[in-house]
This record gives sequence, structure tokens and C-alpha cells, in this order.
Amino acid sequence: MNLRHTGHVALILAAGLMAVPAMGIAEGAAPTITVSGEGRVTAPADMATIRIGVQHEGATTAEALDATSVATAAILEALETAGIKRDDMRTTGVGLVPRYGANVLGNIDYSKIEGYTSTNSIAVDVYDLSLLGGLLADAVEAGANTIDGVTFGLADHEALVDQARIDAVNKAKHAAEVYAQAAGESLGSVMSMTEMGGGGFYAVMSEPMMRSDEAAVKYDVPLAPSNIDVTASVSIVWALAE
Repeated sequence: MNLRHTGHVALILAAGLMAVPAMGIAEGAAPTITVSGEGRVTAPADMATIRIGVQHEGATTAEALDATSVATAAILEALETAGIKRDDMRTTGVGLVPRYGANVLGNIDYSKIEGYTSTNSIAVDVYDLSLLGGLLADAVEAGANTIDGVTFGLADHEALVDQARIDAVNKAKHAAEVYAQAAGESLGSVMSMTEMGGGGFYAVMSEPMMRSDEAAVKYDVPLAPSNIDVTASVSIVWALAE
């Protein structure tokens, strides 16, 4: 896996000091310098979560609910046949709501129920991205009529987080050395180190899609997995060597 390291340095500002690293200036106190750094590692996504669902209308609650139940069972079976484990499929929402009619003025008439709408939503984790486009087509063939999007992510990002943390410390140390040298000082020992957030990644979401079940799906859905940025940031206080 090729990792790309980038980063930027953010300065912790002390009261009365603008656009400079914070330095200990209290009388009698050992001089210090505080600098923060951010590390970043980029890696290709190796998993995705797809969100698919079924929506049907019926004249009665039973008719609407049965239609989504049959379709959902067929979708789960199709995904399992395609190689998805049951543990990687989960229900994320079930709904059953009335459809109201309108009065003579065209406003909703809550006393007039004309039918019901039933929904069932499923999230599926996919760890073989080569299957992804075919799985979406299979789900639609099996009865899914909504696709709410695809989120790309990383199955195991802990090693990448550690790389980002190392990068963050290196960036902060480099900046501190530059500032200290410019001030005619040199860095001493680390006084404190605080993780400032990060330590994770933001999954990348594709645009939601809508598919109709009125026609057979002839092609796999083309998708382009994205790269994922893993970040970490740290604030470090160094003593200035005397």
C-alpha cells in the first residue's frame, strides 16, 4: 500500500502573542515553546457500505407490509447468494405510514386514509469491492427500489492512524526547531504532549441513487472507490535548552 504523507502546522497562540508559537515568558519560569502539527496518510478504500431499501404502497396495512417483507427477504437471499455474510447485513429502518387524501380545497384530509406506504431499509458492508456494482444490480433485480448511497471506508485503519500520529509529531518537531533556531535557541526535552483530535478517518459518501423495479437491470452499476484520508493532530510543549 502506498502511503502519501502531507501535513500542516498549526500554532498554539498565547495571550498577547500573535502569529508566533507560544513561549514561556513568566518571570522565573523556564522558557518553553508550544507547537501543534497534523499528520495525514492517504490510502485507497478497501470496503464499502451500501444502503438499499424497498418501498411499496397498498390499500391496507397488511398489503403494504407484506409487499416490502417479501421483497426484503428476496434481497437478503440474493445478497447472501452473491457472497455477503448475514452478519454484514442489517436492518436500518422499517416504516408503515398512512397515505391521506385531500379535501375539496386540495389540502390534506387526515380523516381520509386512501392507503398505506411501507418501507424497509438495509445496510450492507462489502469487503470485496470488485463485487460492489454487481451487488447493487442484484439487489434491484431482487426487489430493491431505492438505493440511498454508497459509503467507502477502511476495514482496519489502526496502523494508518499510527502513521498519521508519527507524521504529526514529526511536523510539530520540525516547526518547533525552525522557530527555536530563528530565535537563537535550541529545543530541550518534551514537557507535555496532547492529542488534539483526529486519530481516525472520514468515510467518503457517494451521491444517493434511485432505481426503479419496473425493468430488469442489464448492467452492473459502475463505481469508482475513492481514497481515504486518515488524520491525527498533536500539541507538544518543549523546553528551550539553556
